[in-house]
Amino acid sequence: MSNVITLEKFSNKQLFCLLFANIILLSIFFLAGGTGPKPTNVTPRQGKACHDKIQKFQRKNQPIDDDTCGEVIDPSKDDPKIIPGNIVFYFVFPSDKMPELTMTPWFQWMIAILDFKPMNGEHFNYKNEKYTVIFKGAIFGRQSLSEEWSLVHDLEPDTTHSRILDCEVSDFGTYECSDVPLFELGSVYYKYYLINIQLPYRSNVNEKLPRLESLYAYEIHQNGGFSKIYLGQKAIICPILIVATVFYLHQVKKYDPSPLLLTKIISGFGFVSILYNLPLDYLSLFYEASFLRLWYDIVTGIFYGAMAILWLLFVGEHRMDLDQRNKISNYWKEITAISLTCLTMFLLDIIDRGFQLSDPFHSIWSTEGGVSAGRFMLIFSGCCASLYTLGLLYLMVRAALSMSRKRSSLANYGRVRRLYYEGLIFRFKVMVGGTVCCGVITVVMFIIVNINEMYYKWGKGAQTVDIYSGFLVGVVGLWNIYVLNILFLYSPTSSNRTSGDSYETVEMTEVDTVKLQGGHHALKTLTKPAAE
Repeated sequence: MSNVITLEKFSNKQLFCLLFANIILLSIFFLAGGTGPKPTNVTPRQGKACHDKIQKFQRKNQPIDDDTCGEVIDPSKDDPKIIPGNIVFYFVFPSDKMPELTMTPWFQWMIAILDFKPMNGEHFNYKNEKYTVIFKGAIFGRQSLSEEWSLVHDLEPDTTHSRILDCEVSDFGTYECSDVPLFELGSVYYKYYLINIQLPYRSNVNEKLPRLESLYAYEIHQNGGFSKIYLGQKAIICPILIVATVFYLHQVKKYDPSPLLLTKIISGFGFVSILYNLPLDYLSLFYEASFLRLWYDIVTGIFYGAMAILWLLFVGEHRMDLDQRNKISNYWKEITAISLTCLTMFLLDIIDRGFQLSDPFHSIWSTEGGVSAGRFMLIFSGCCASLYTLGLLYLMVRAALSMSRKRSSLANYGRVRRLYYEGLIFRFKVMVGGTVCCGVITVVMFIIVNINEMYYKWGKGAQTVDIYSGFLVGVVGLWNIYVLNILFLYSPTSSNRTSGDSYETVEMTEVDTVKLQGGHHALKTLTKPAAE
């Protein structure tokens, strides 16, 4: 007896019940995310300027704060006793005026952006210009106010970094400069953080910088309330995915000893989905696990790539005008495009966040060459992703047209077979439609997240898109629902039919006799070329 997949045994009524259950479950995900705070929080802080006469910070990386600063000054005022190169700006997060507030590991990650405020006046002959800012930075942390500050990183005292500062005269006549990324931490282990920034002034170093009136820092972190919802979702979904994947593999082993290409891809996608949903982020609650942000980026890239390949084969293998199926070589163009996209983004992430594991101030966007290389990789990956999308859309149109043509040819079939295959084609169309919807929402999600990511890298020149917890949690929930549906509906099973549709309970042996011997499912009967 040939075997089928679970979807073929579903009646239209059962499929609509499943769709209704999916809608309810998806609504729960969106509502759960919607009850939480926004995903990120931004805290602005004006830096205090300290005149470090004995150069404790420059020479020995000793922290400068309210207790250790001998003289807090106003950098905008002229004072011949003050050496500009000995000025150290310091920032405390959270506010040192509200000691009851603390940072928490639930924040998951921490980003800081610098905002330079030049002095303005008619006597300043400013012009639109790009400056290279050289600075020395250090991050200190502590768990209580009574503890001494500990250096978060292991940089040498003479280590400096550079940033590109793009300044221009505004329409109101004021001189304004772009924000620049300062640092990025992959975990928030300490309750209190102190940032020290010093701008050295010497020959060919910061000599042409505009006179500073003040220096601001914007600290950005993931909200703790959102983290609890997001990680709770992972903790619930992950064991369900494990059970679903094990069930799918059991069904394949039992009913399909020679699995098709699509079956193998679904199995691999199940494992990738488990990897994506592993709640390893909980480690950051107990350890300083800075590597988790890079790990999450890599796993997310693998998940995107696996999902793109699944969509490709899912649509392509359902084309009814395909002469040779079950061959990965049929899709080498699209797979090459998505592989290049993932590889390019992986290299960009390793160059940027990989180095930040040892040096949080490192940034590929800190030099003109780095910006050019980074933008080239982004544009190249975007072009490859666009080529993949065009190929996928082409396959979708071909699959839809071939199904429509095949359906029109069913008039020559007997009533039982015709009704059966019409229902079968309809159910597969519903699955293809769900795949298209999932793909569109995923693309929107990818674009929005990367637009906001570029704001952190490029500052005021980039745009942001407001994104809410309900959308983020809901989209991740949509992915997991989609995975569970694929694992369940495409799991092999016996061909004993238990459908409730009246036409499927009459003489179903008439349908069974037309199935291909050794076939995976009955749709193969219809997937012969139309010429036949």
